[in-house]
Amino acid sequence: MSDEEATTQVELSVASNIARIVISFPERRNPIGTETAARLTARLLEAESDPQARAIILTGAGNSFSSGGDLREFLATTTAMPTEHWQSGEPWAALYRTLARLSKPIVCRVMGPALAGGCGIVASCDFAIASESATFGTPEAKIGLFPLFILPSLVRAVGRRHALDLALTGRTITASEAAEMGLINRVVPDADLDAEVDKLAQQLATIGPITMSMGKRAFNEIAELDFDHGIEAARAMRVAFMGSPELQAGIAKFLSKSR
Repeated sequence: MSDEEATTQVELSVASNIARIVISFPERRNPIGTETAARLTARLLEAESDPQARAIILTGAGNSFSSGGDLREFLATTTAMPTEHWQSGEPWAALYRTLARLSKPIVCRVMGPALAGGCGIVASCDFAIASESATFGTPEAKIGLFPLFILPSLVRAVGRRHALDLALTGRTITASEAAEMGLINRVVPDADLDAEVDKLAQQLATIGPITMSMGKRAFNEIAELDFDHGIEAARAMRVAFMGSPELQAGIAKFLSKSR
């Protein structure tokens, strides 16, 4: 298969309670076309349904996270009918919805460029750790497009002003600036990236699956509410937590240690 015919693959492996998903076409900096978006969604759902996986690491192959949407595909479809563009948008919508709704925590490992849709994936994950050499940007406006599907996640991650700055200027930012904006959690030396990502993933994997699932849902719902409605939502959700078998086991374990 020639480079023109090849598409980005998405690889999934599970070991030690951690699912690792790799976006892989390093020769082209791991671009994401419509088929790849669908593959990525499928792999995420596989990891979600695997009882052995308690946390997910999402990364790119080689020295790049992802250059974003596959421009060769975009160019080939610019003359399609509006209804075709609407239909081909479904895999992208499904991807970002899935990233936002998984019950298991997703840690994004970022090495090298994370641009356009790749930057949006970073913004959509629960956690993101980047190497010092990582770069981020949403350059779509420079070619006559706009970062549409990623906007909900980007605005939530960095706020309106930073999101508009990135979307309209199309500028590339460093990992340090991305951390200051809130796009990523922290920056580490390139040599320490794998150790830091694995450490966080293993820490998250120790949390009970019921607690993790309900906790993520509670956070996502309460974060979108005003203060008073957030308090009322918390009161309602407390009922589920107080009846959880994980809470009973956790309290019993804690008390046994304190004797």
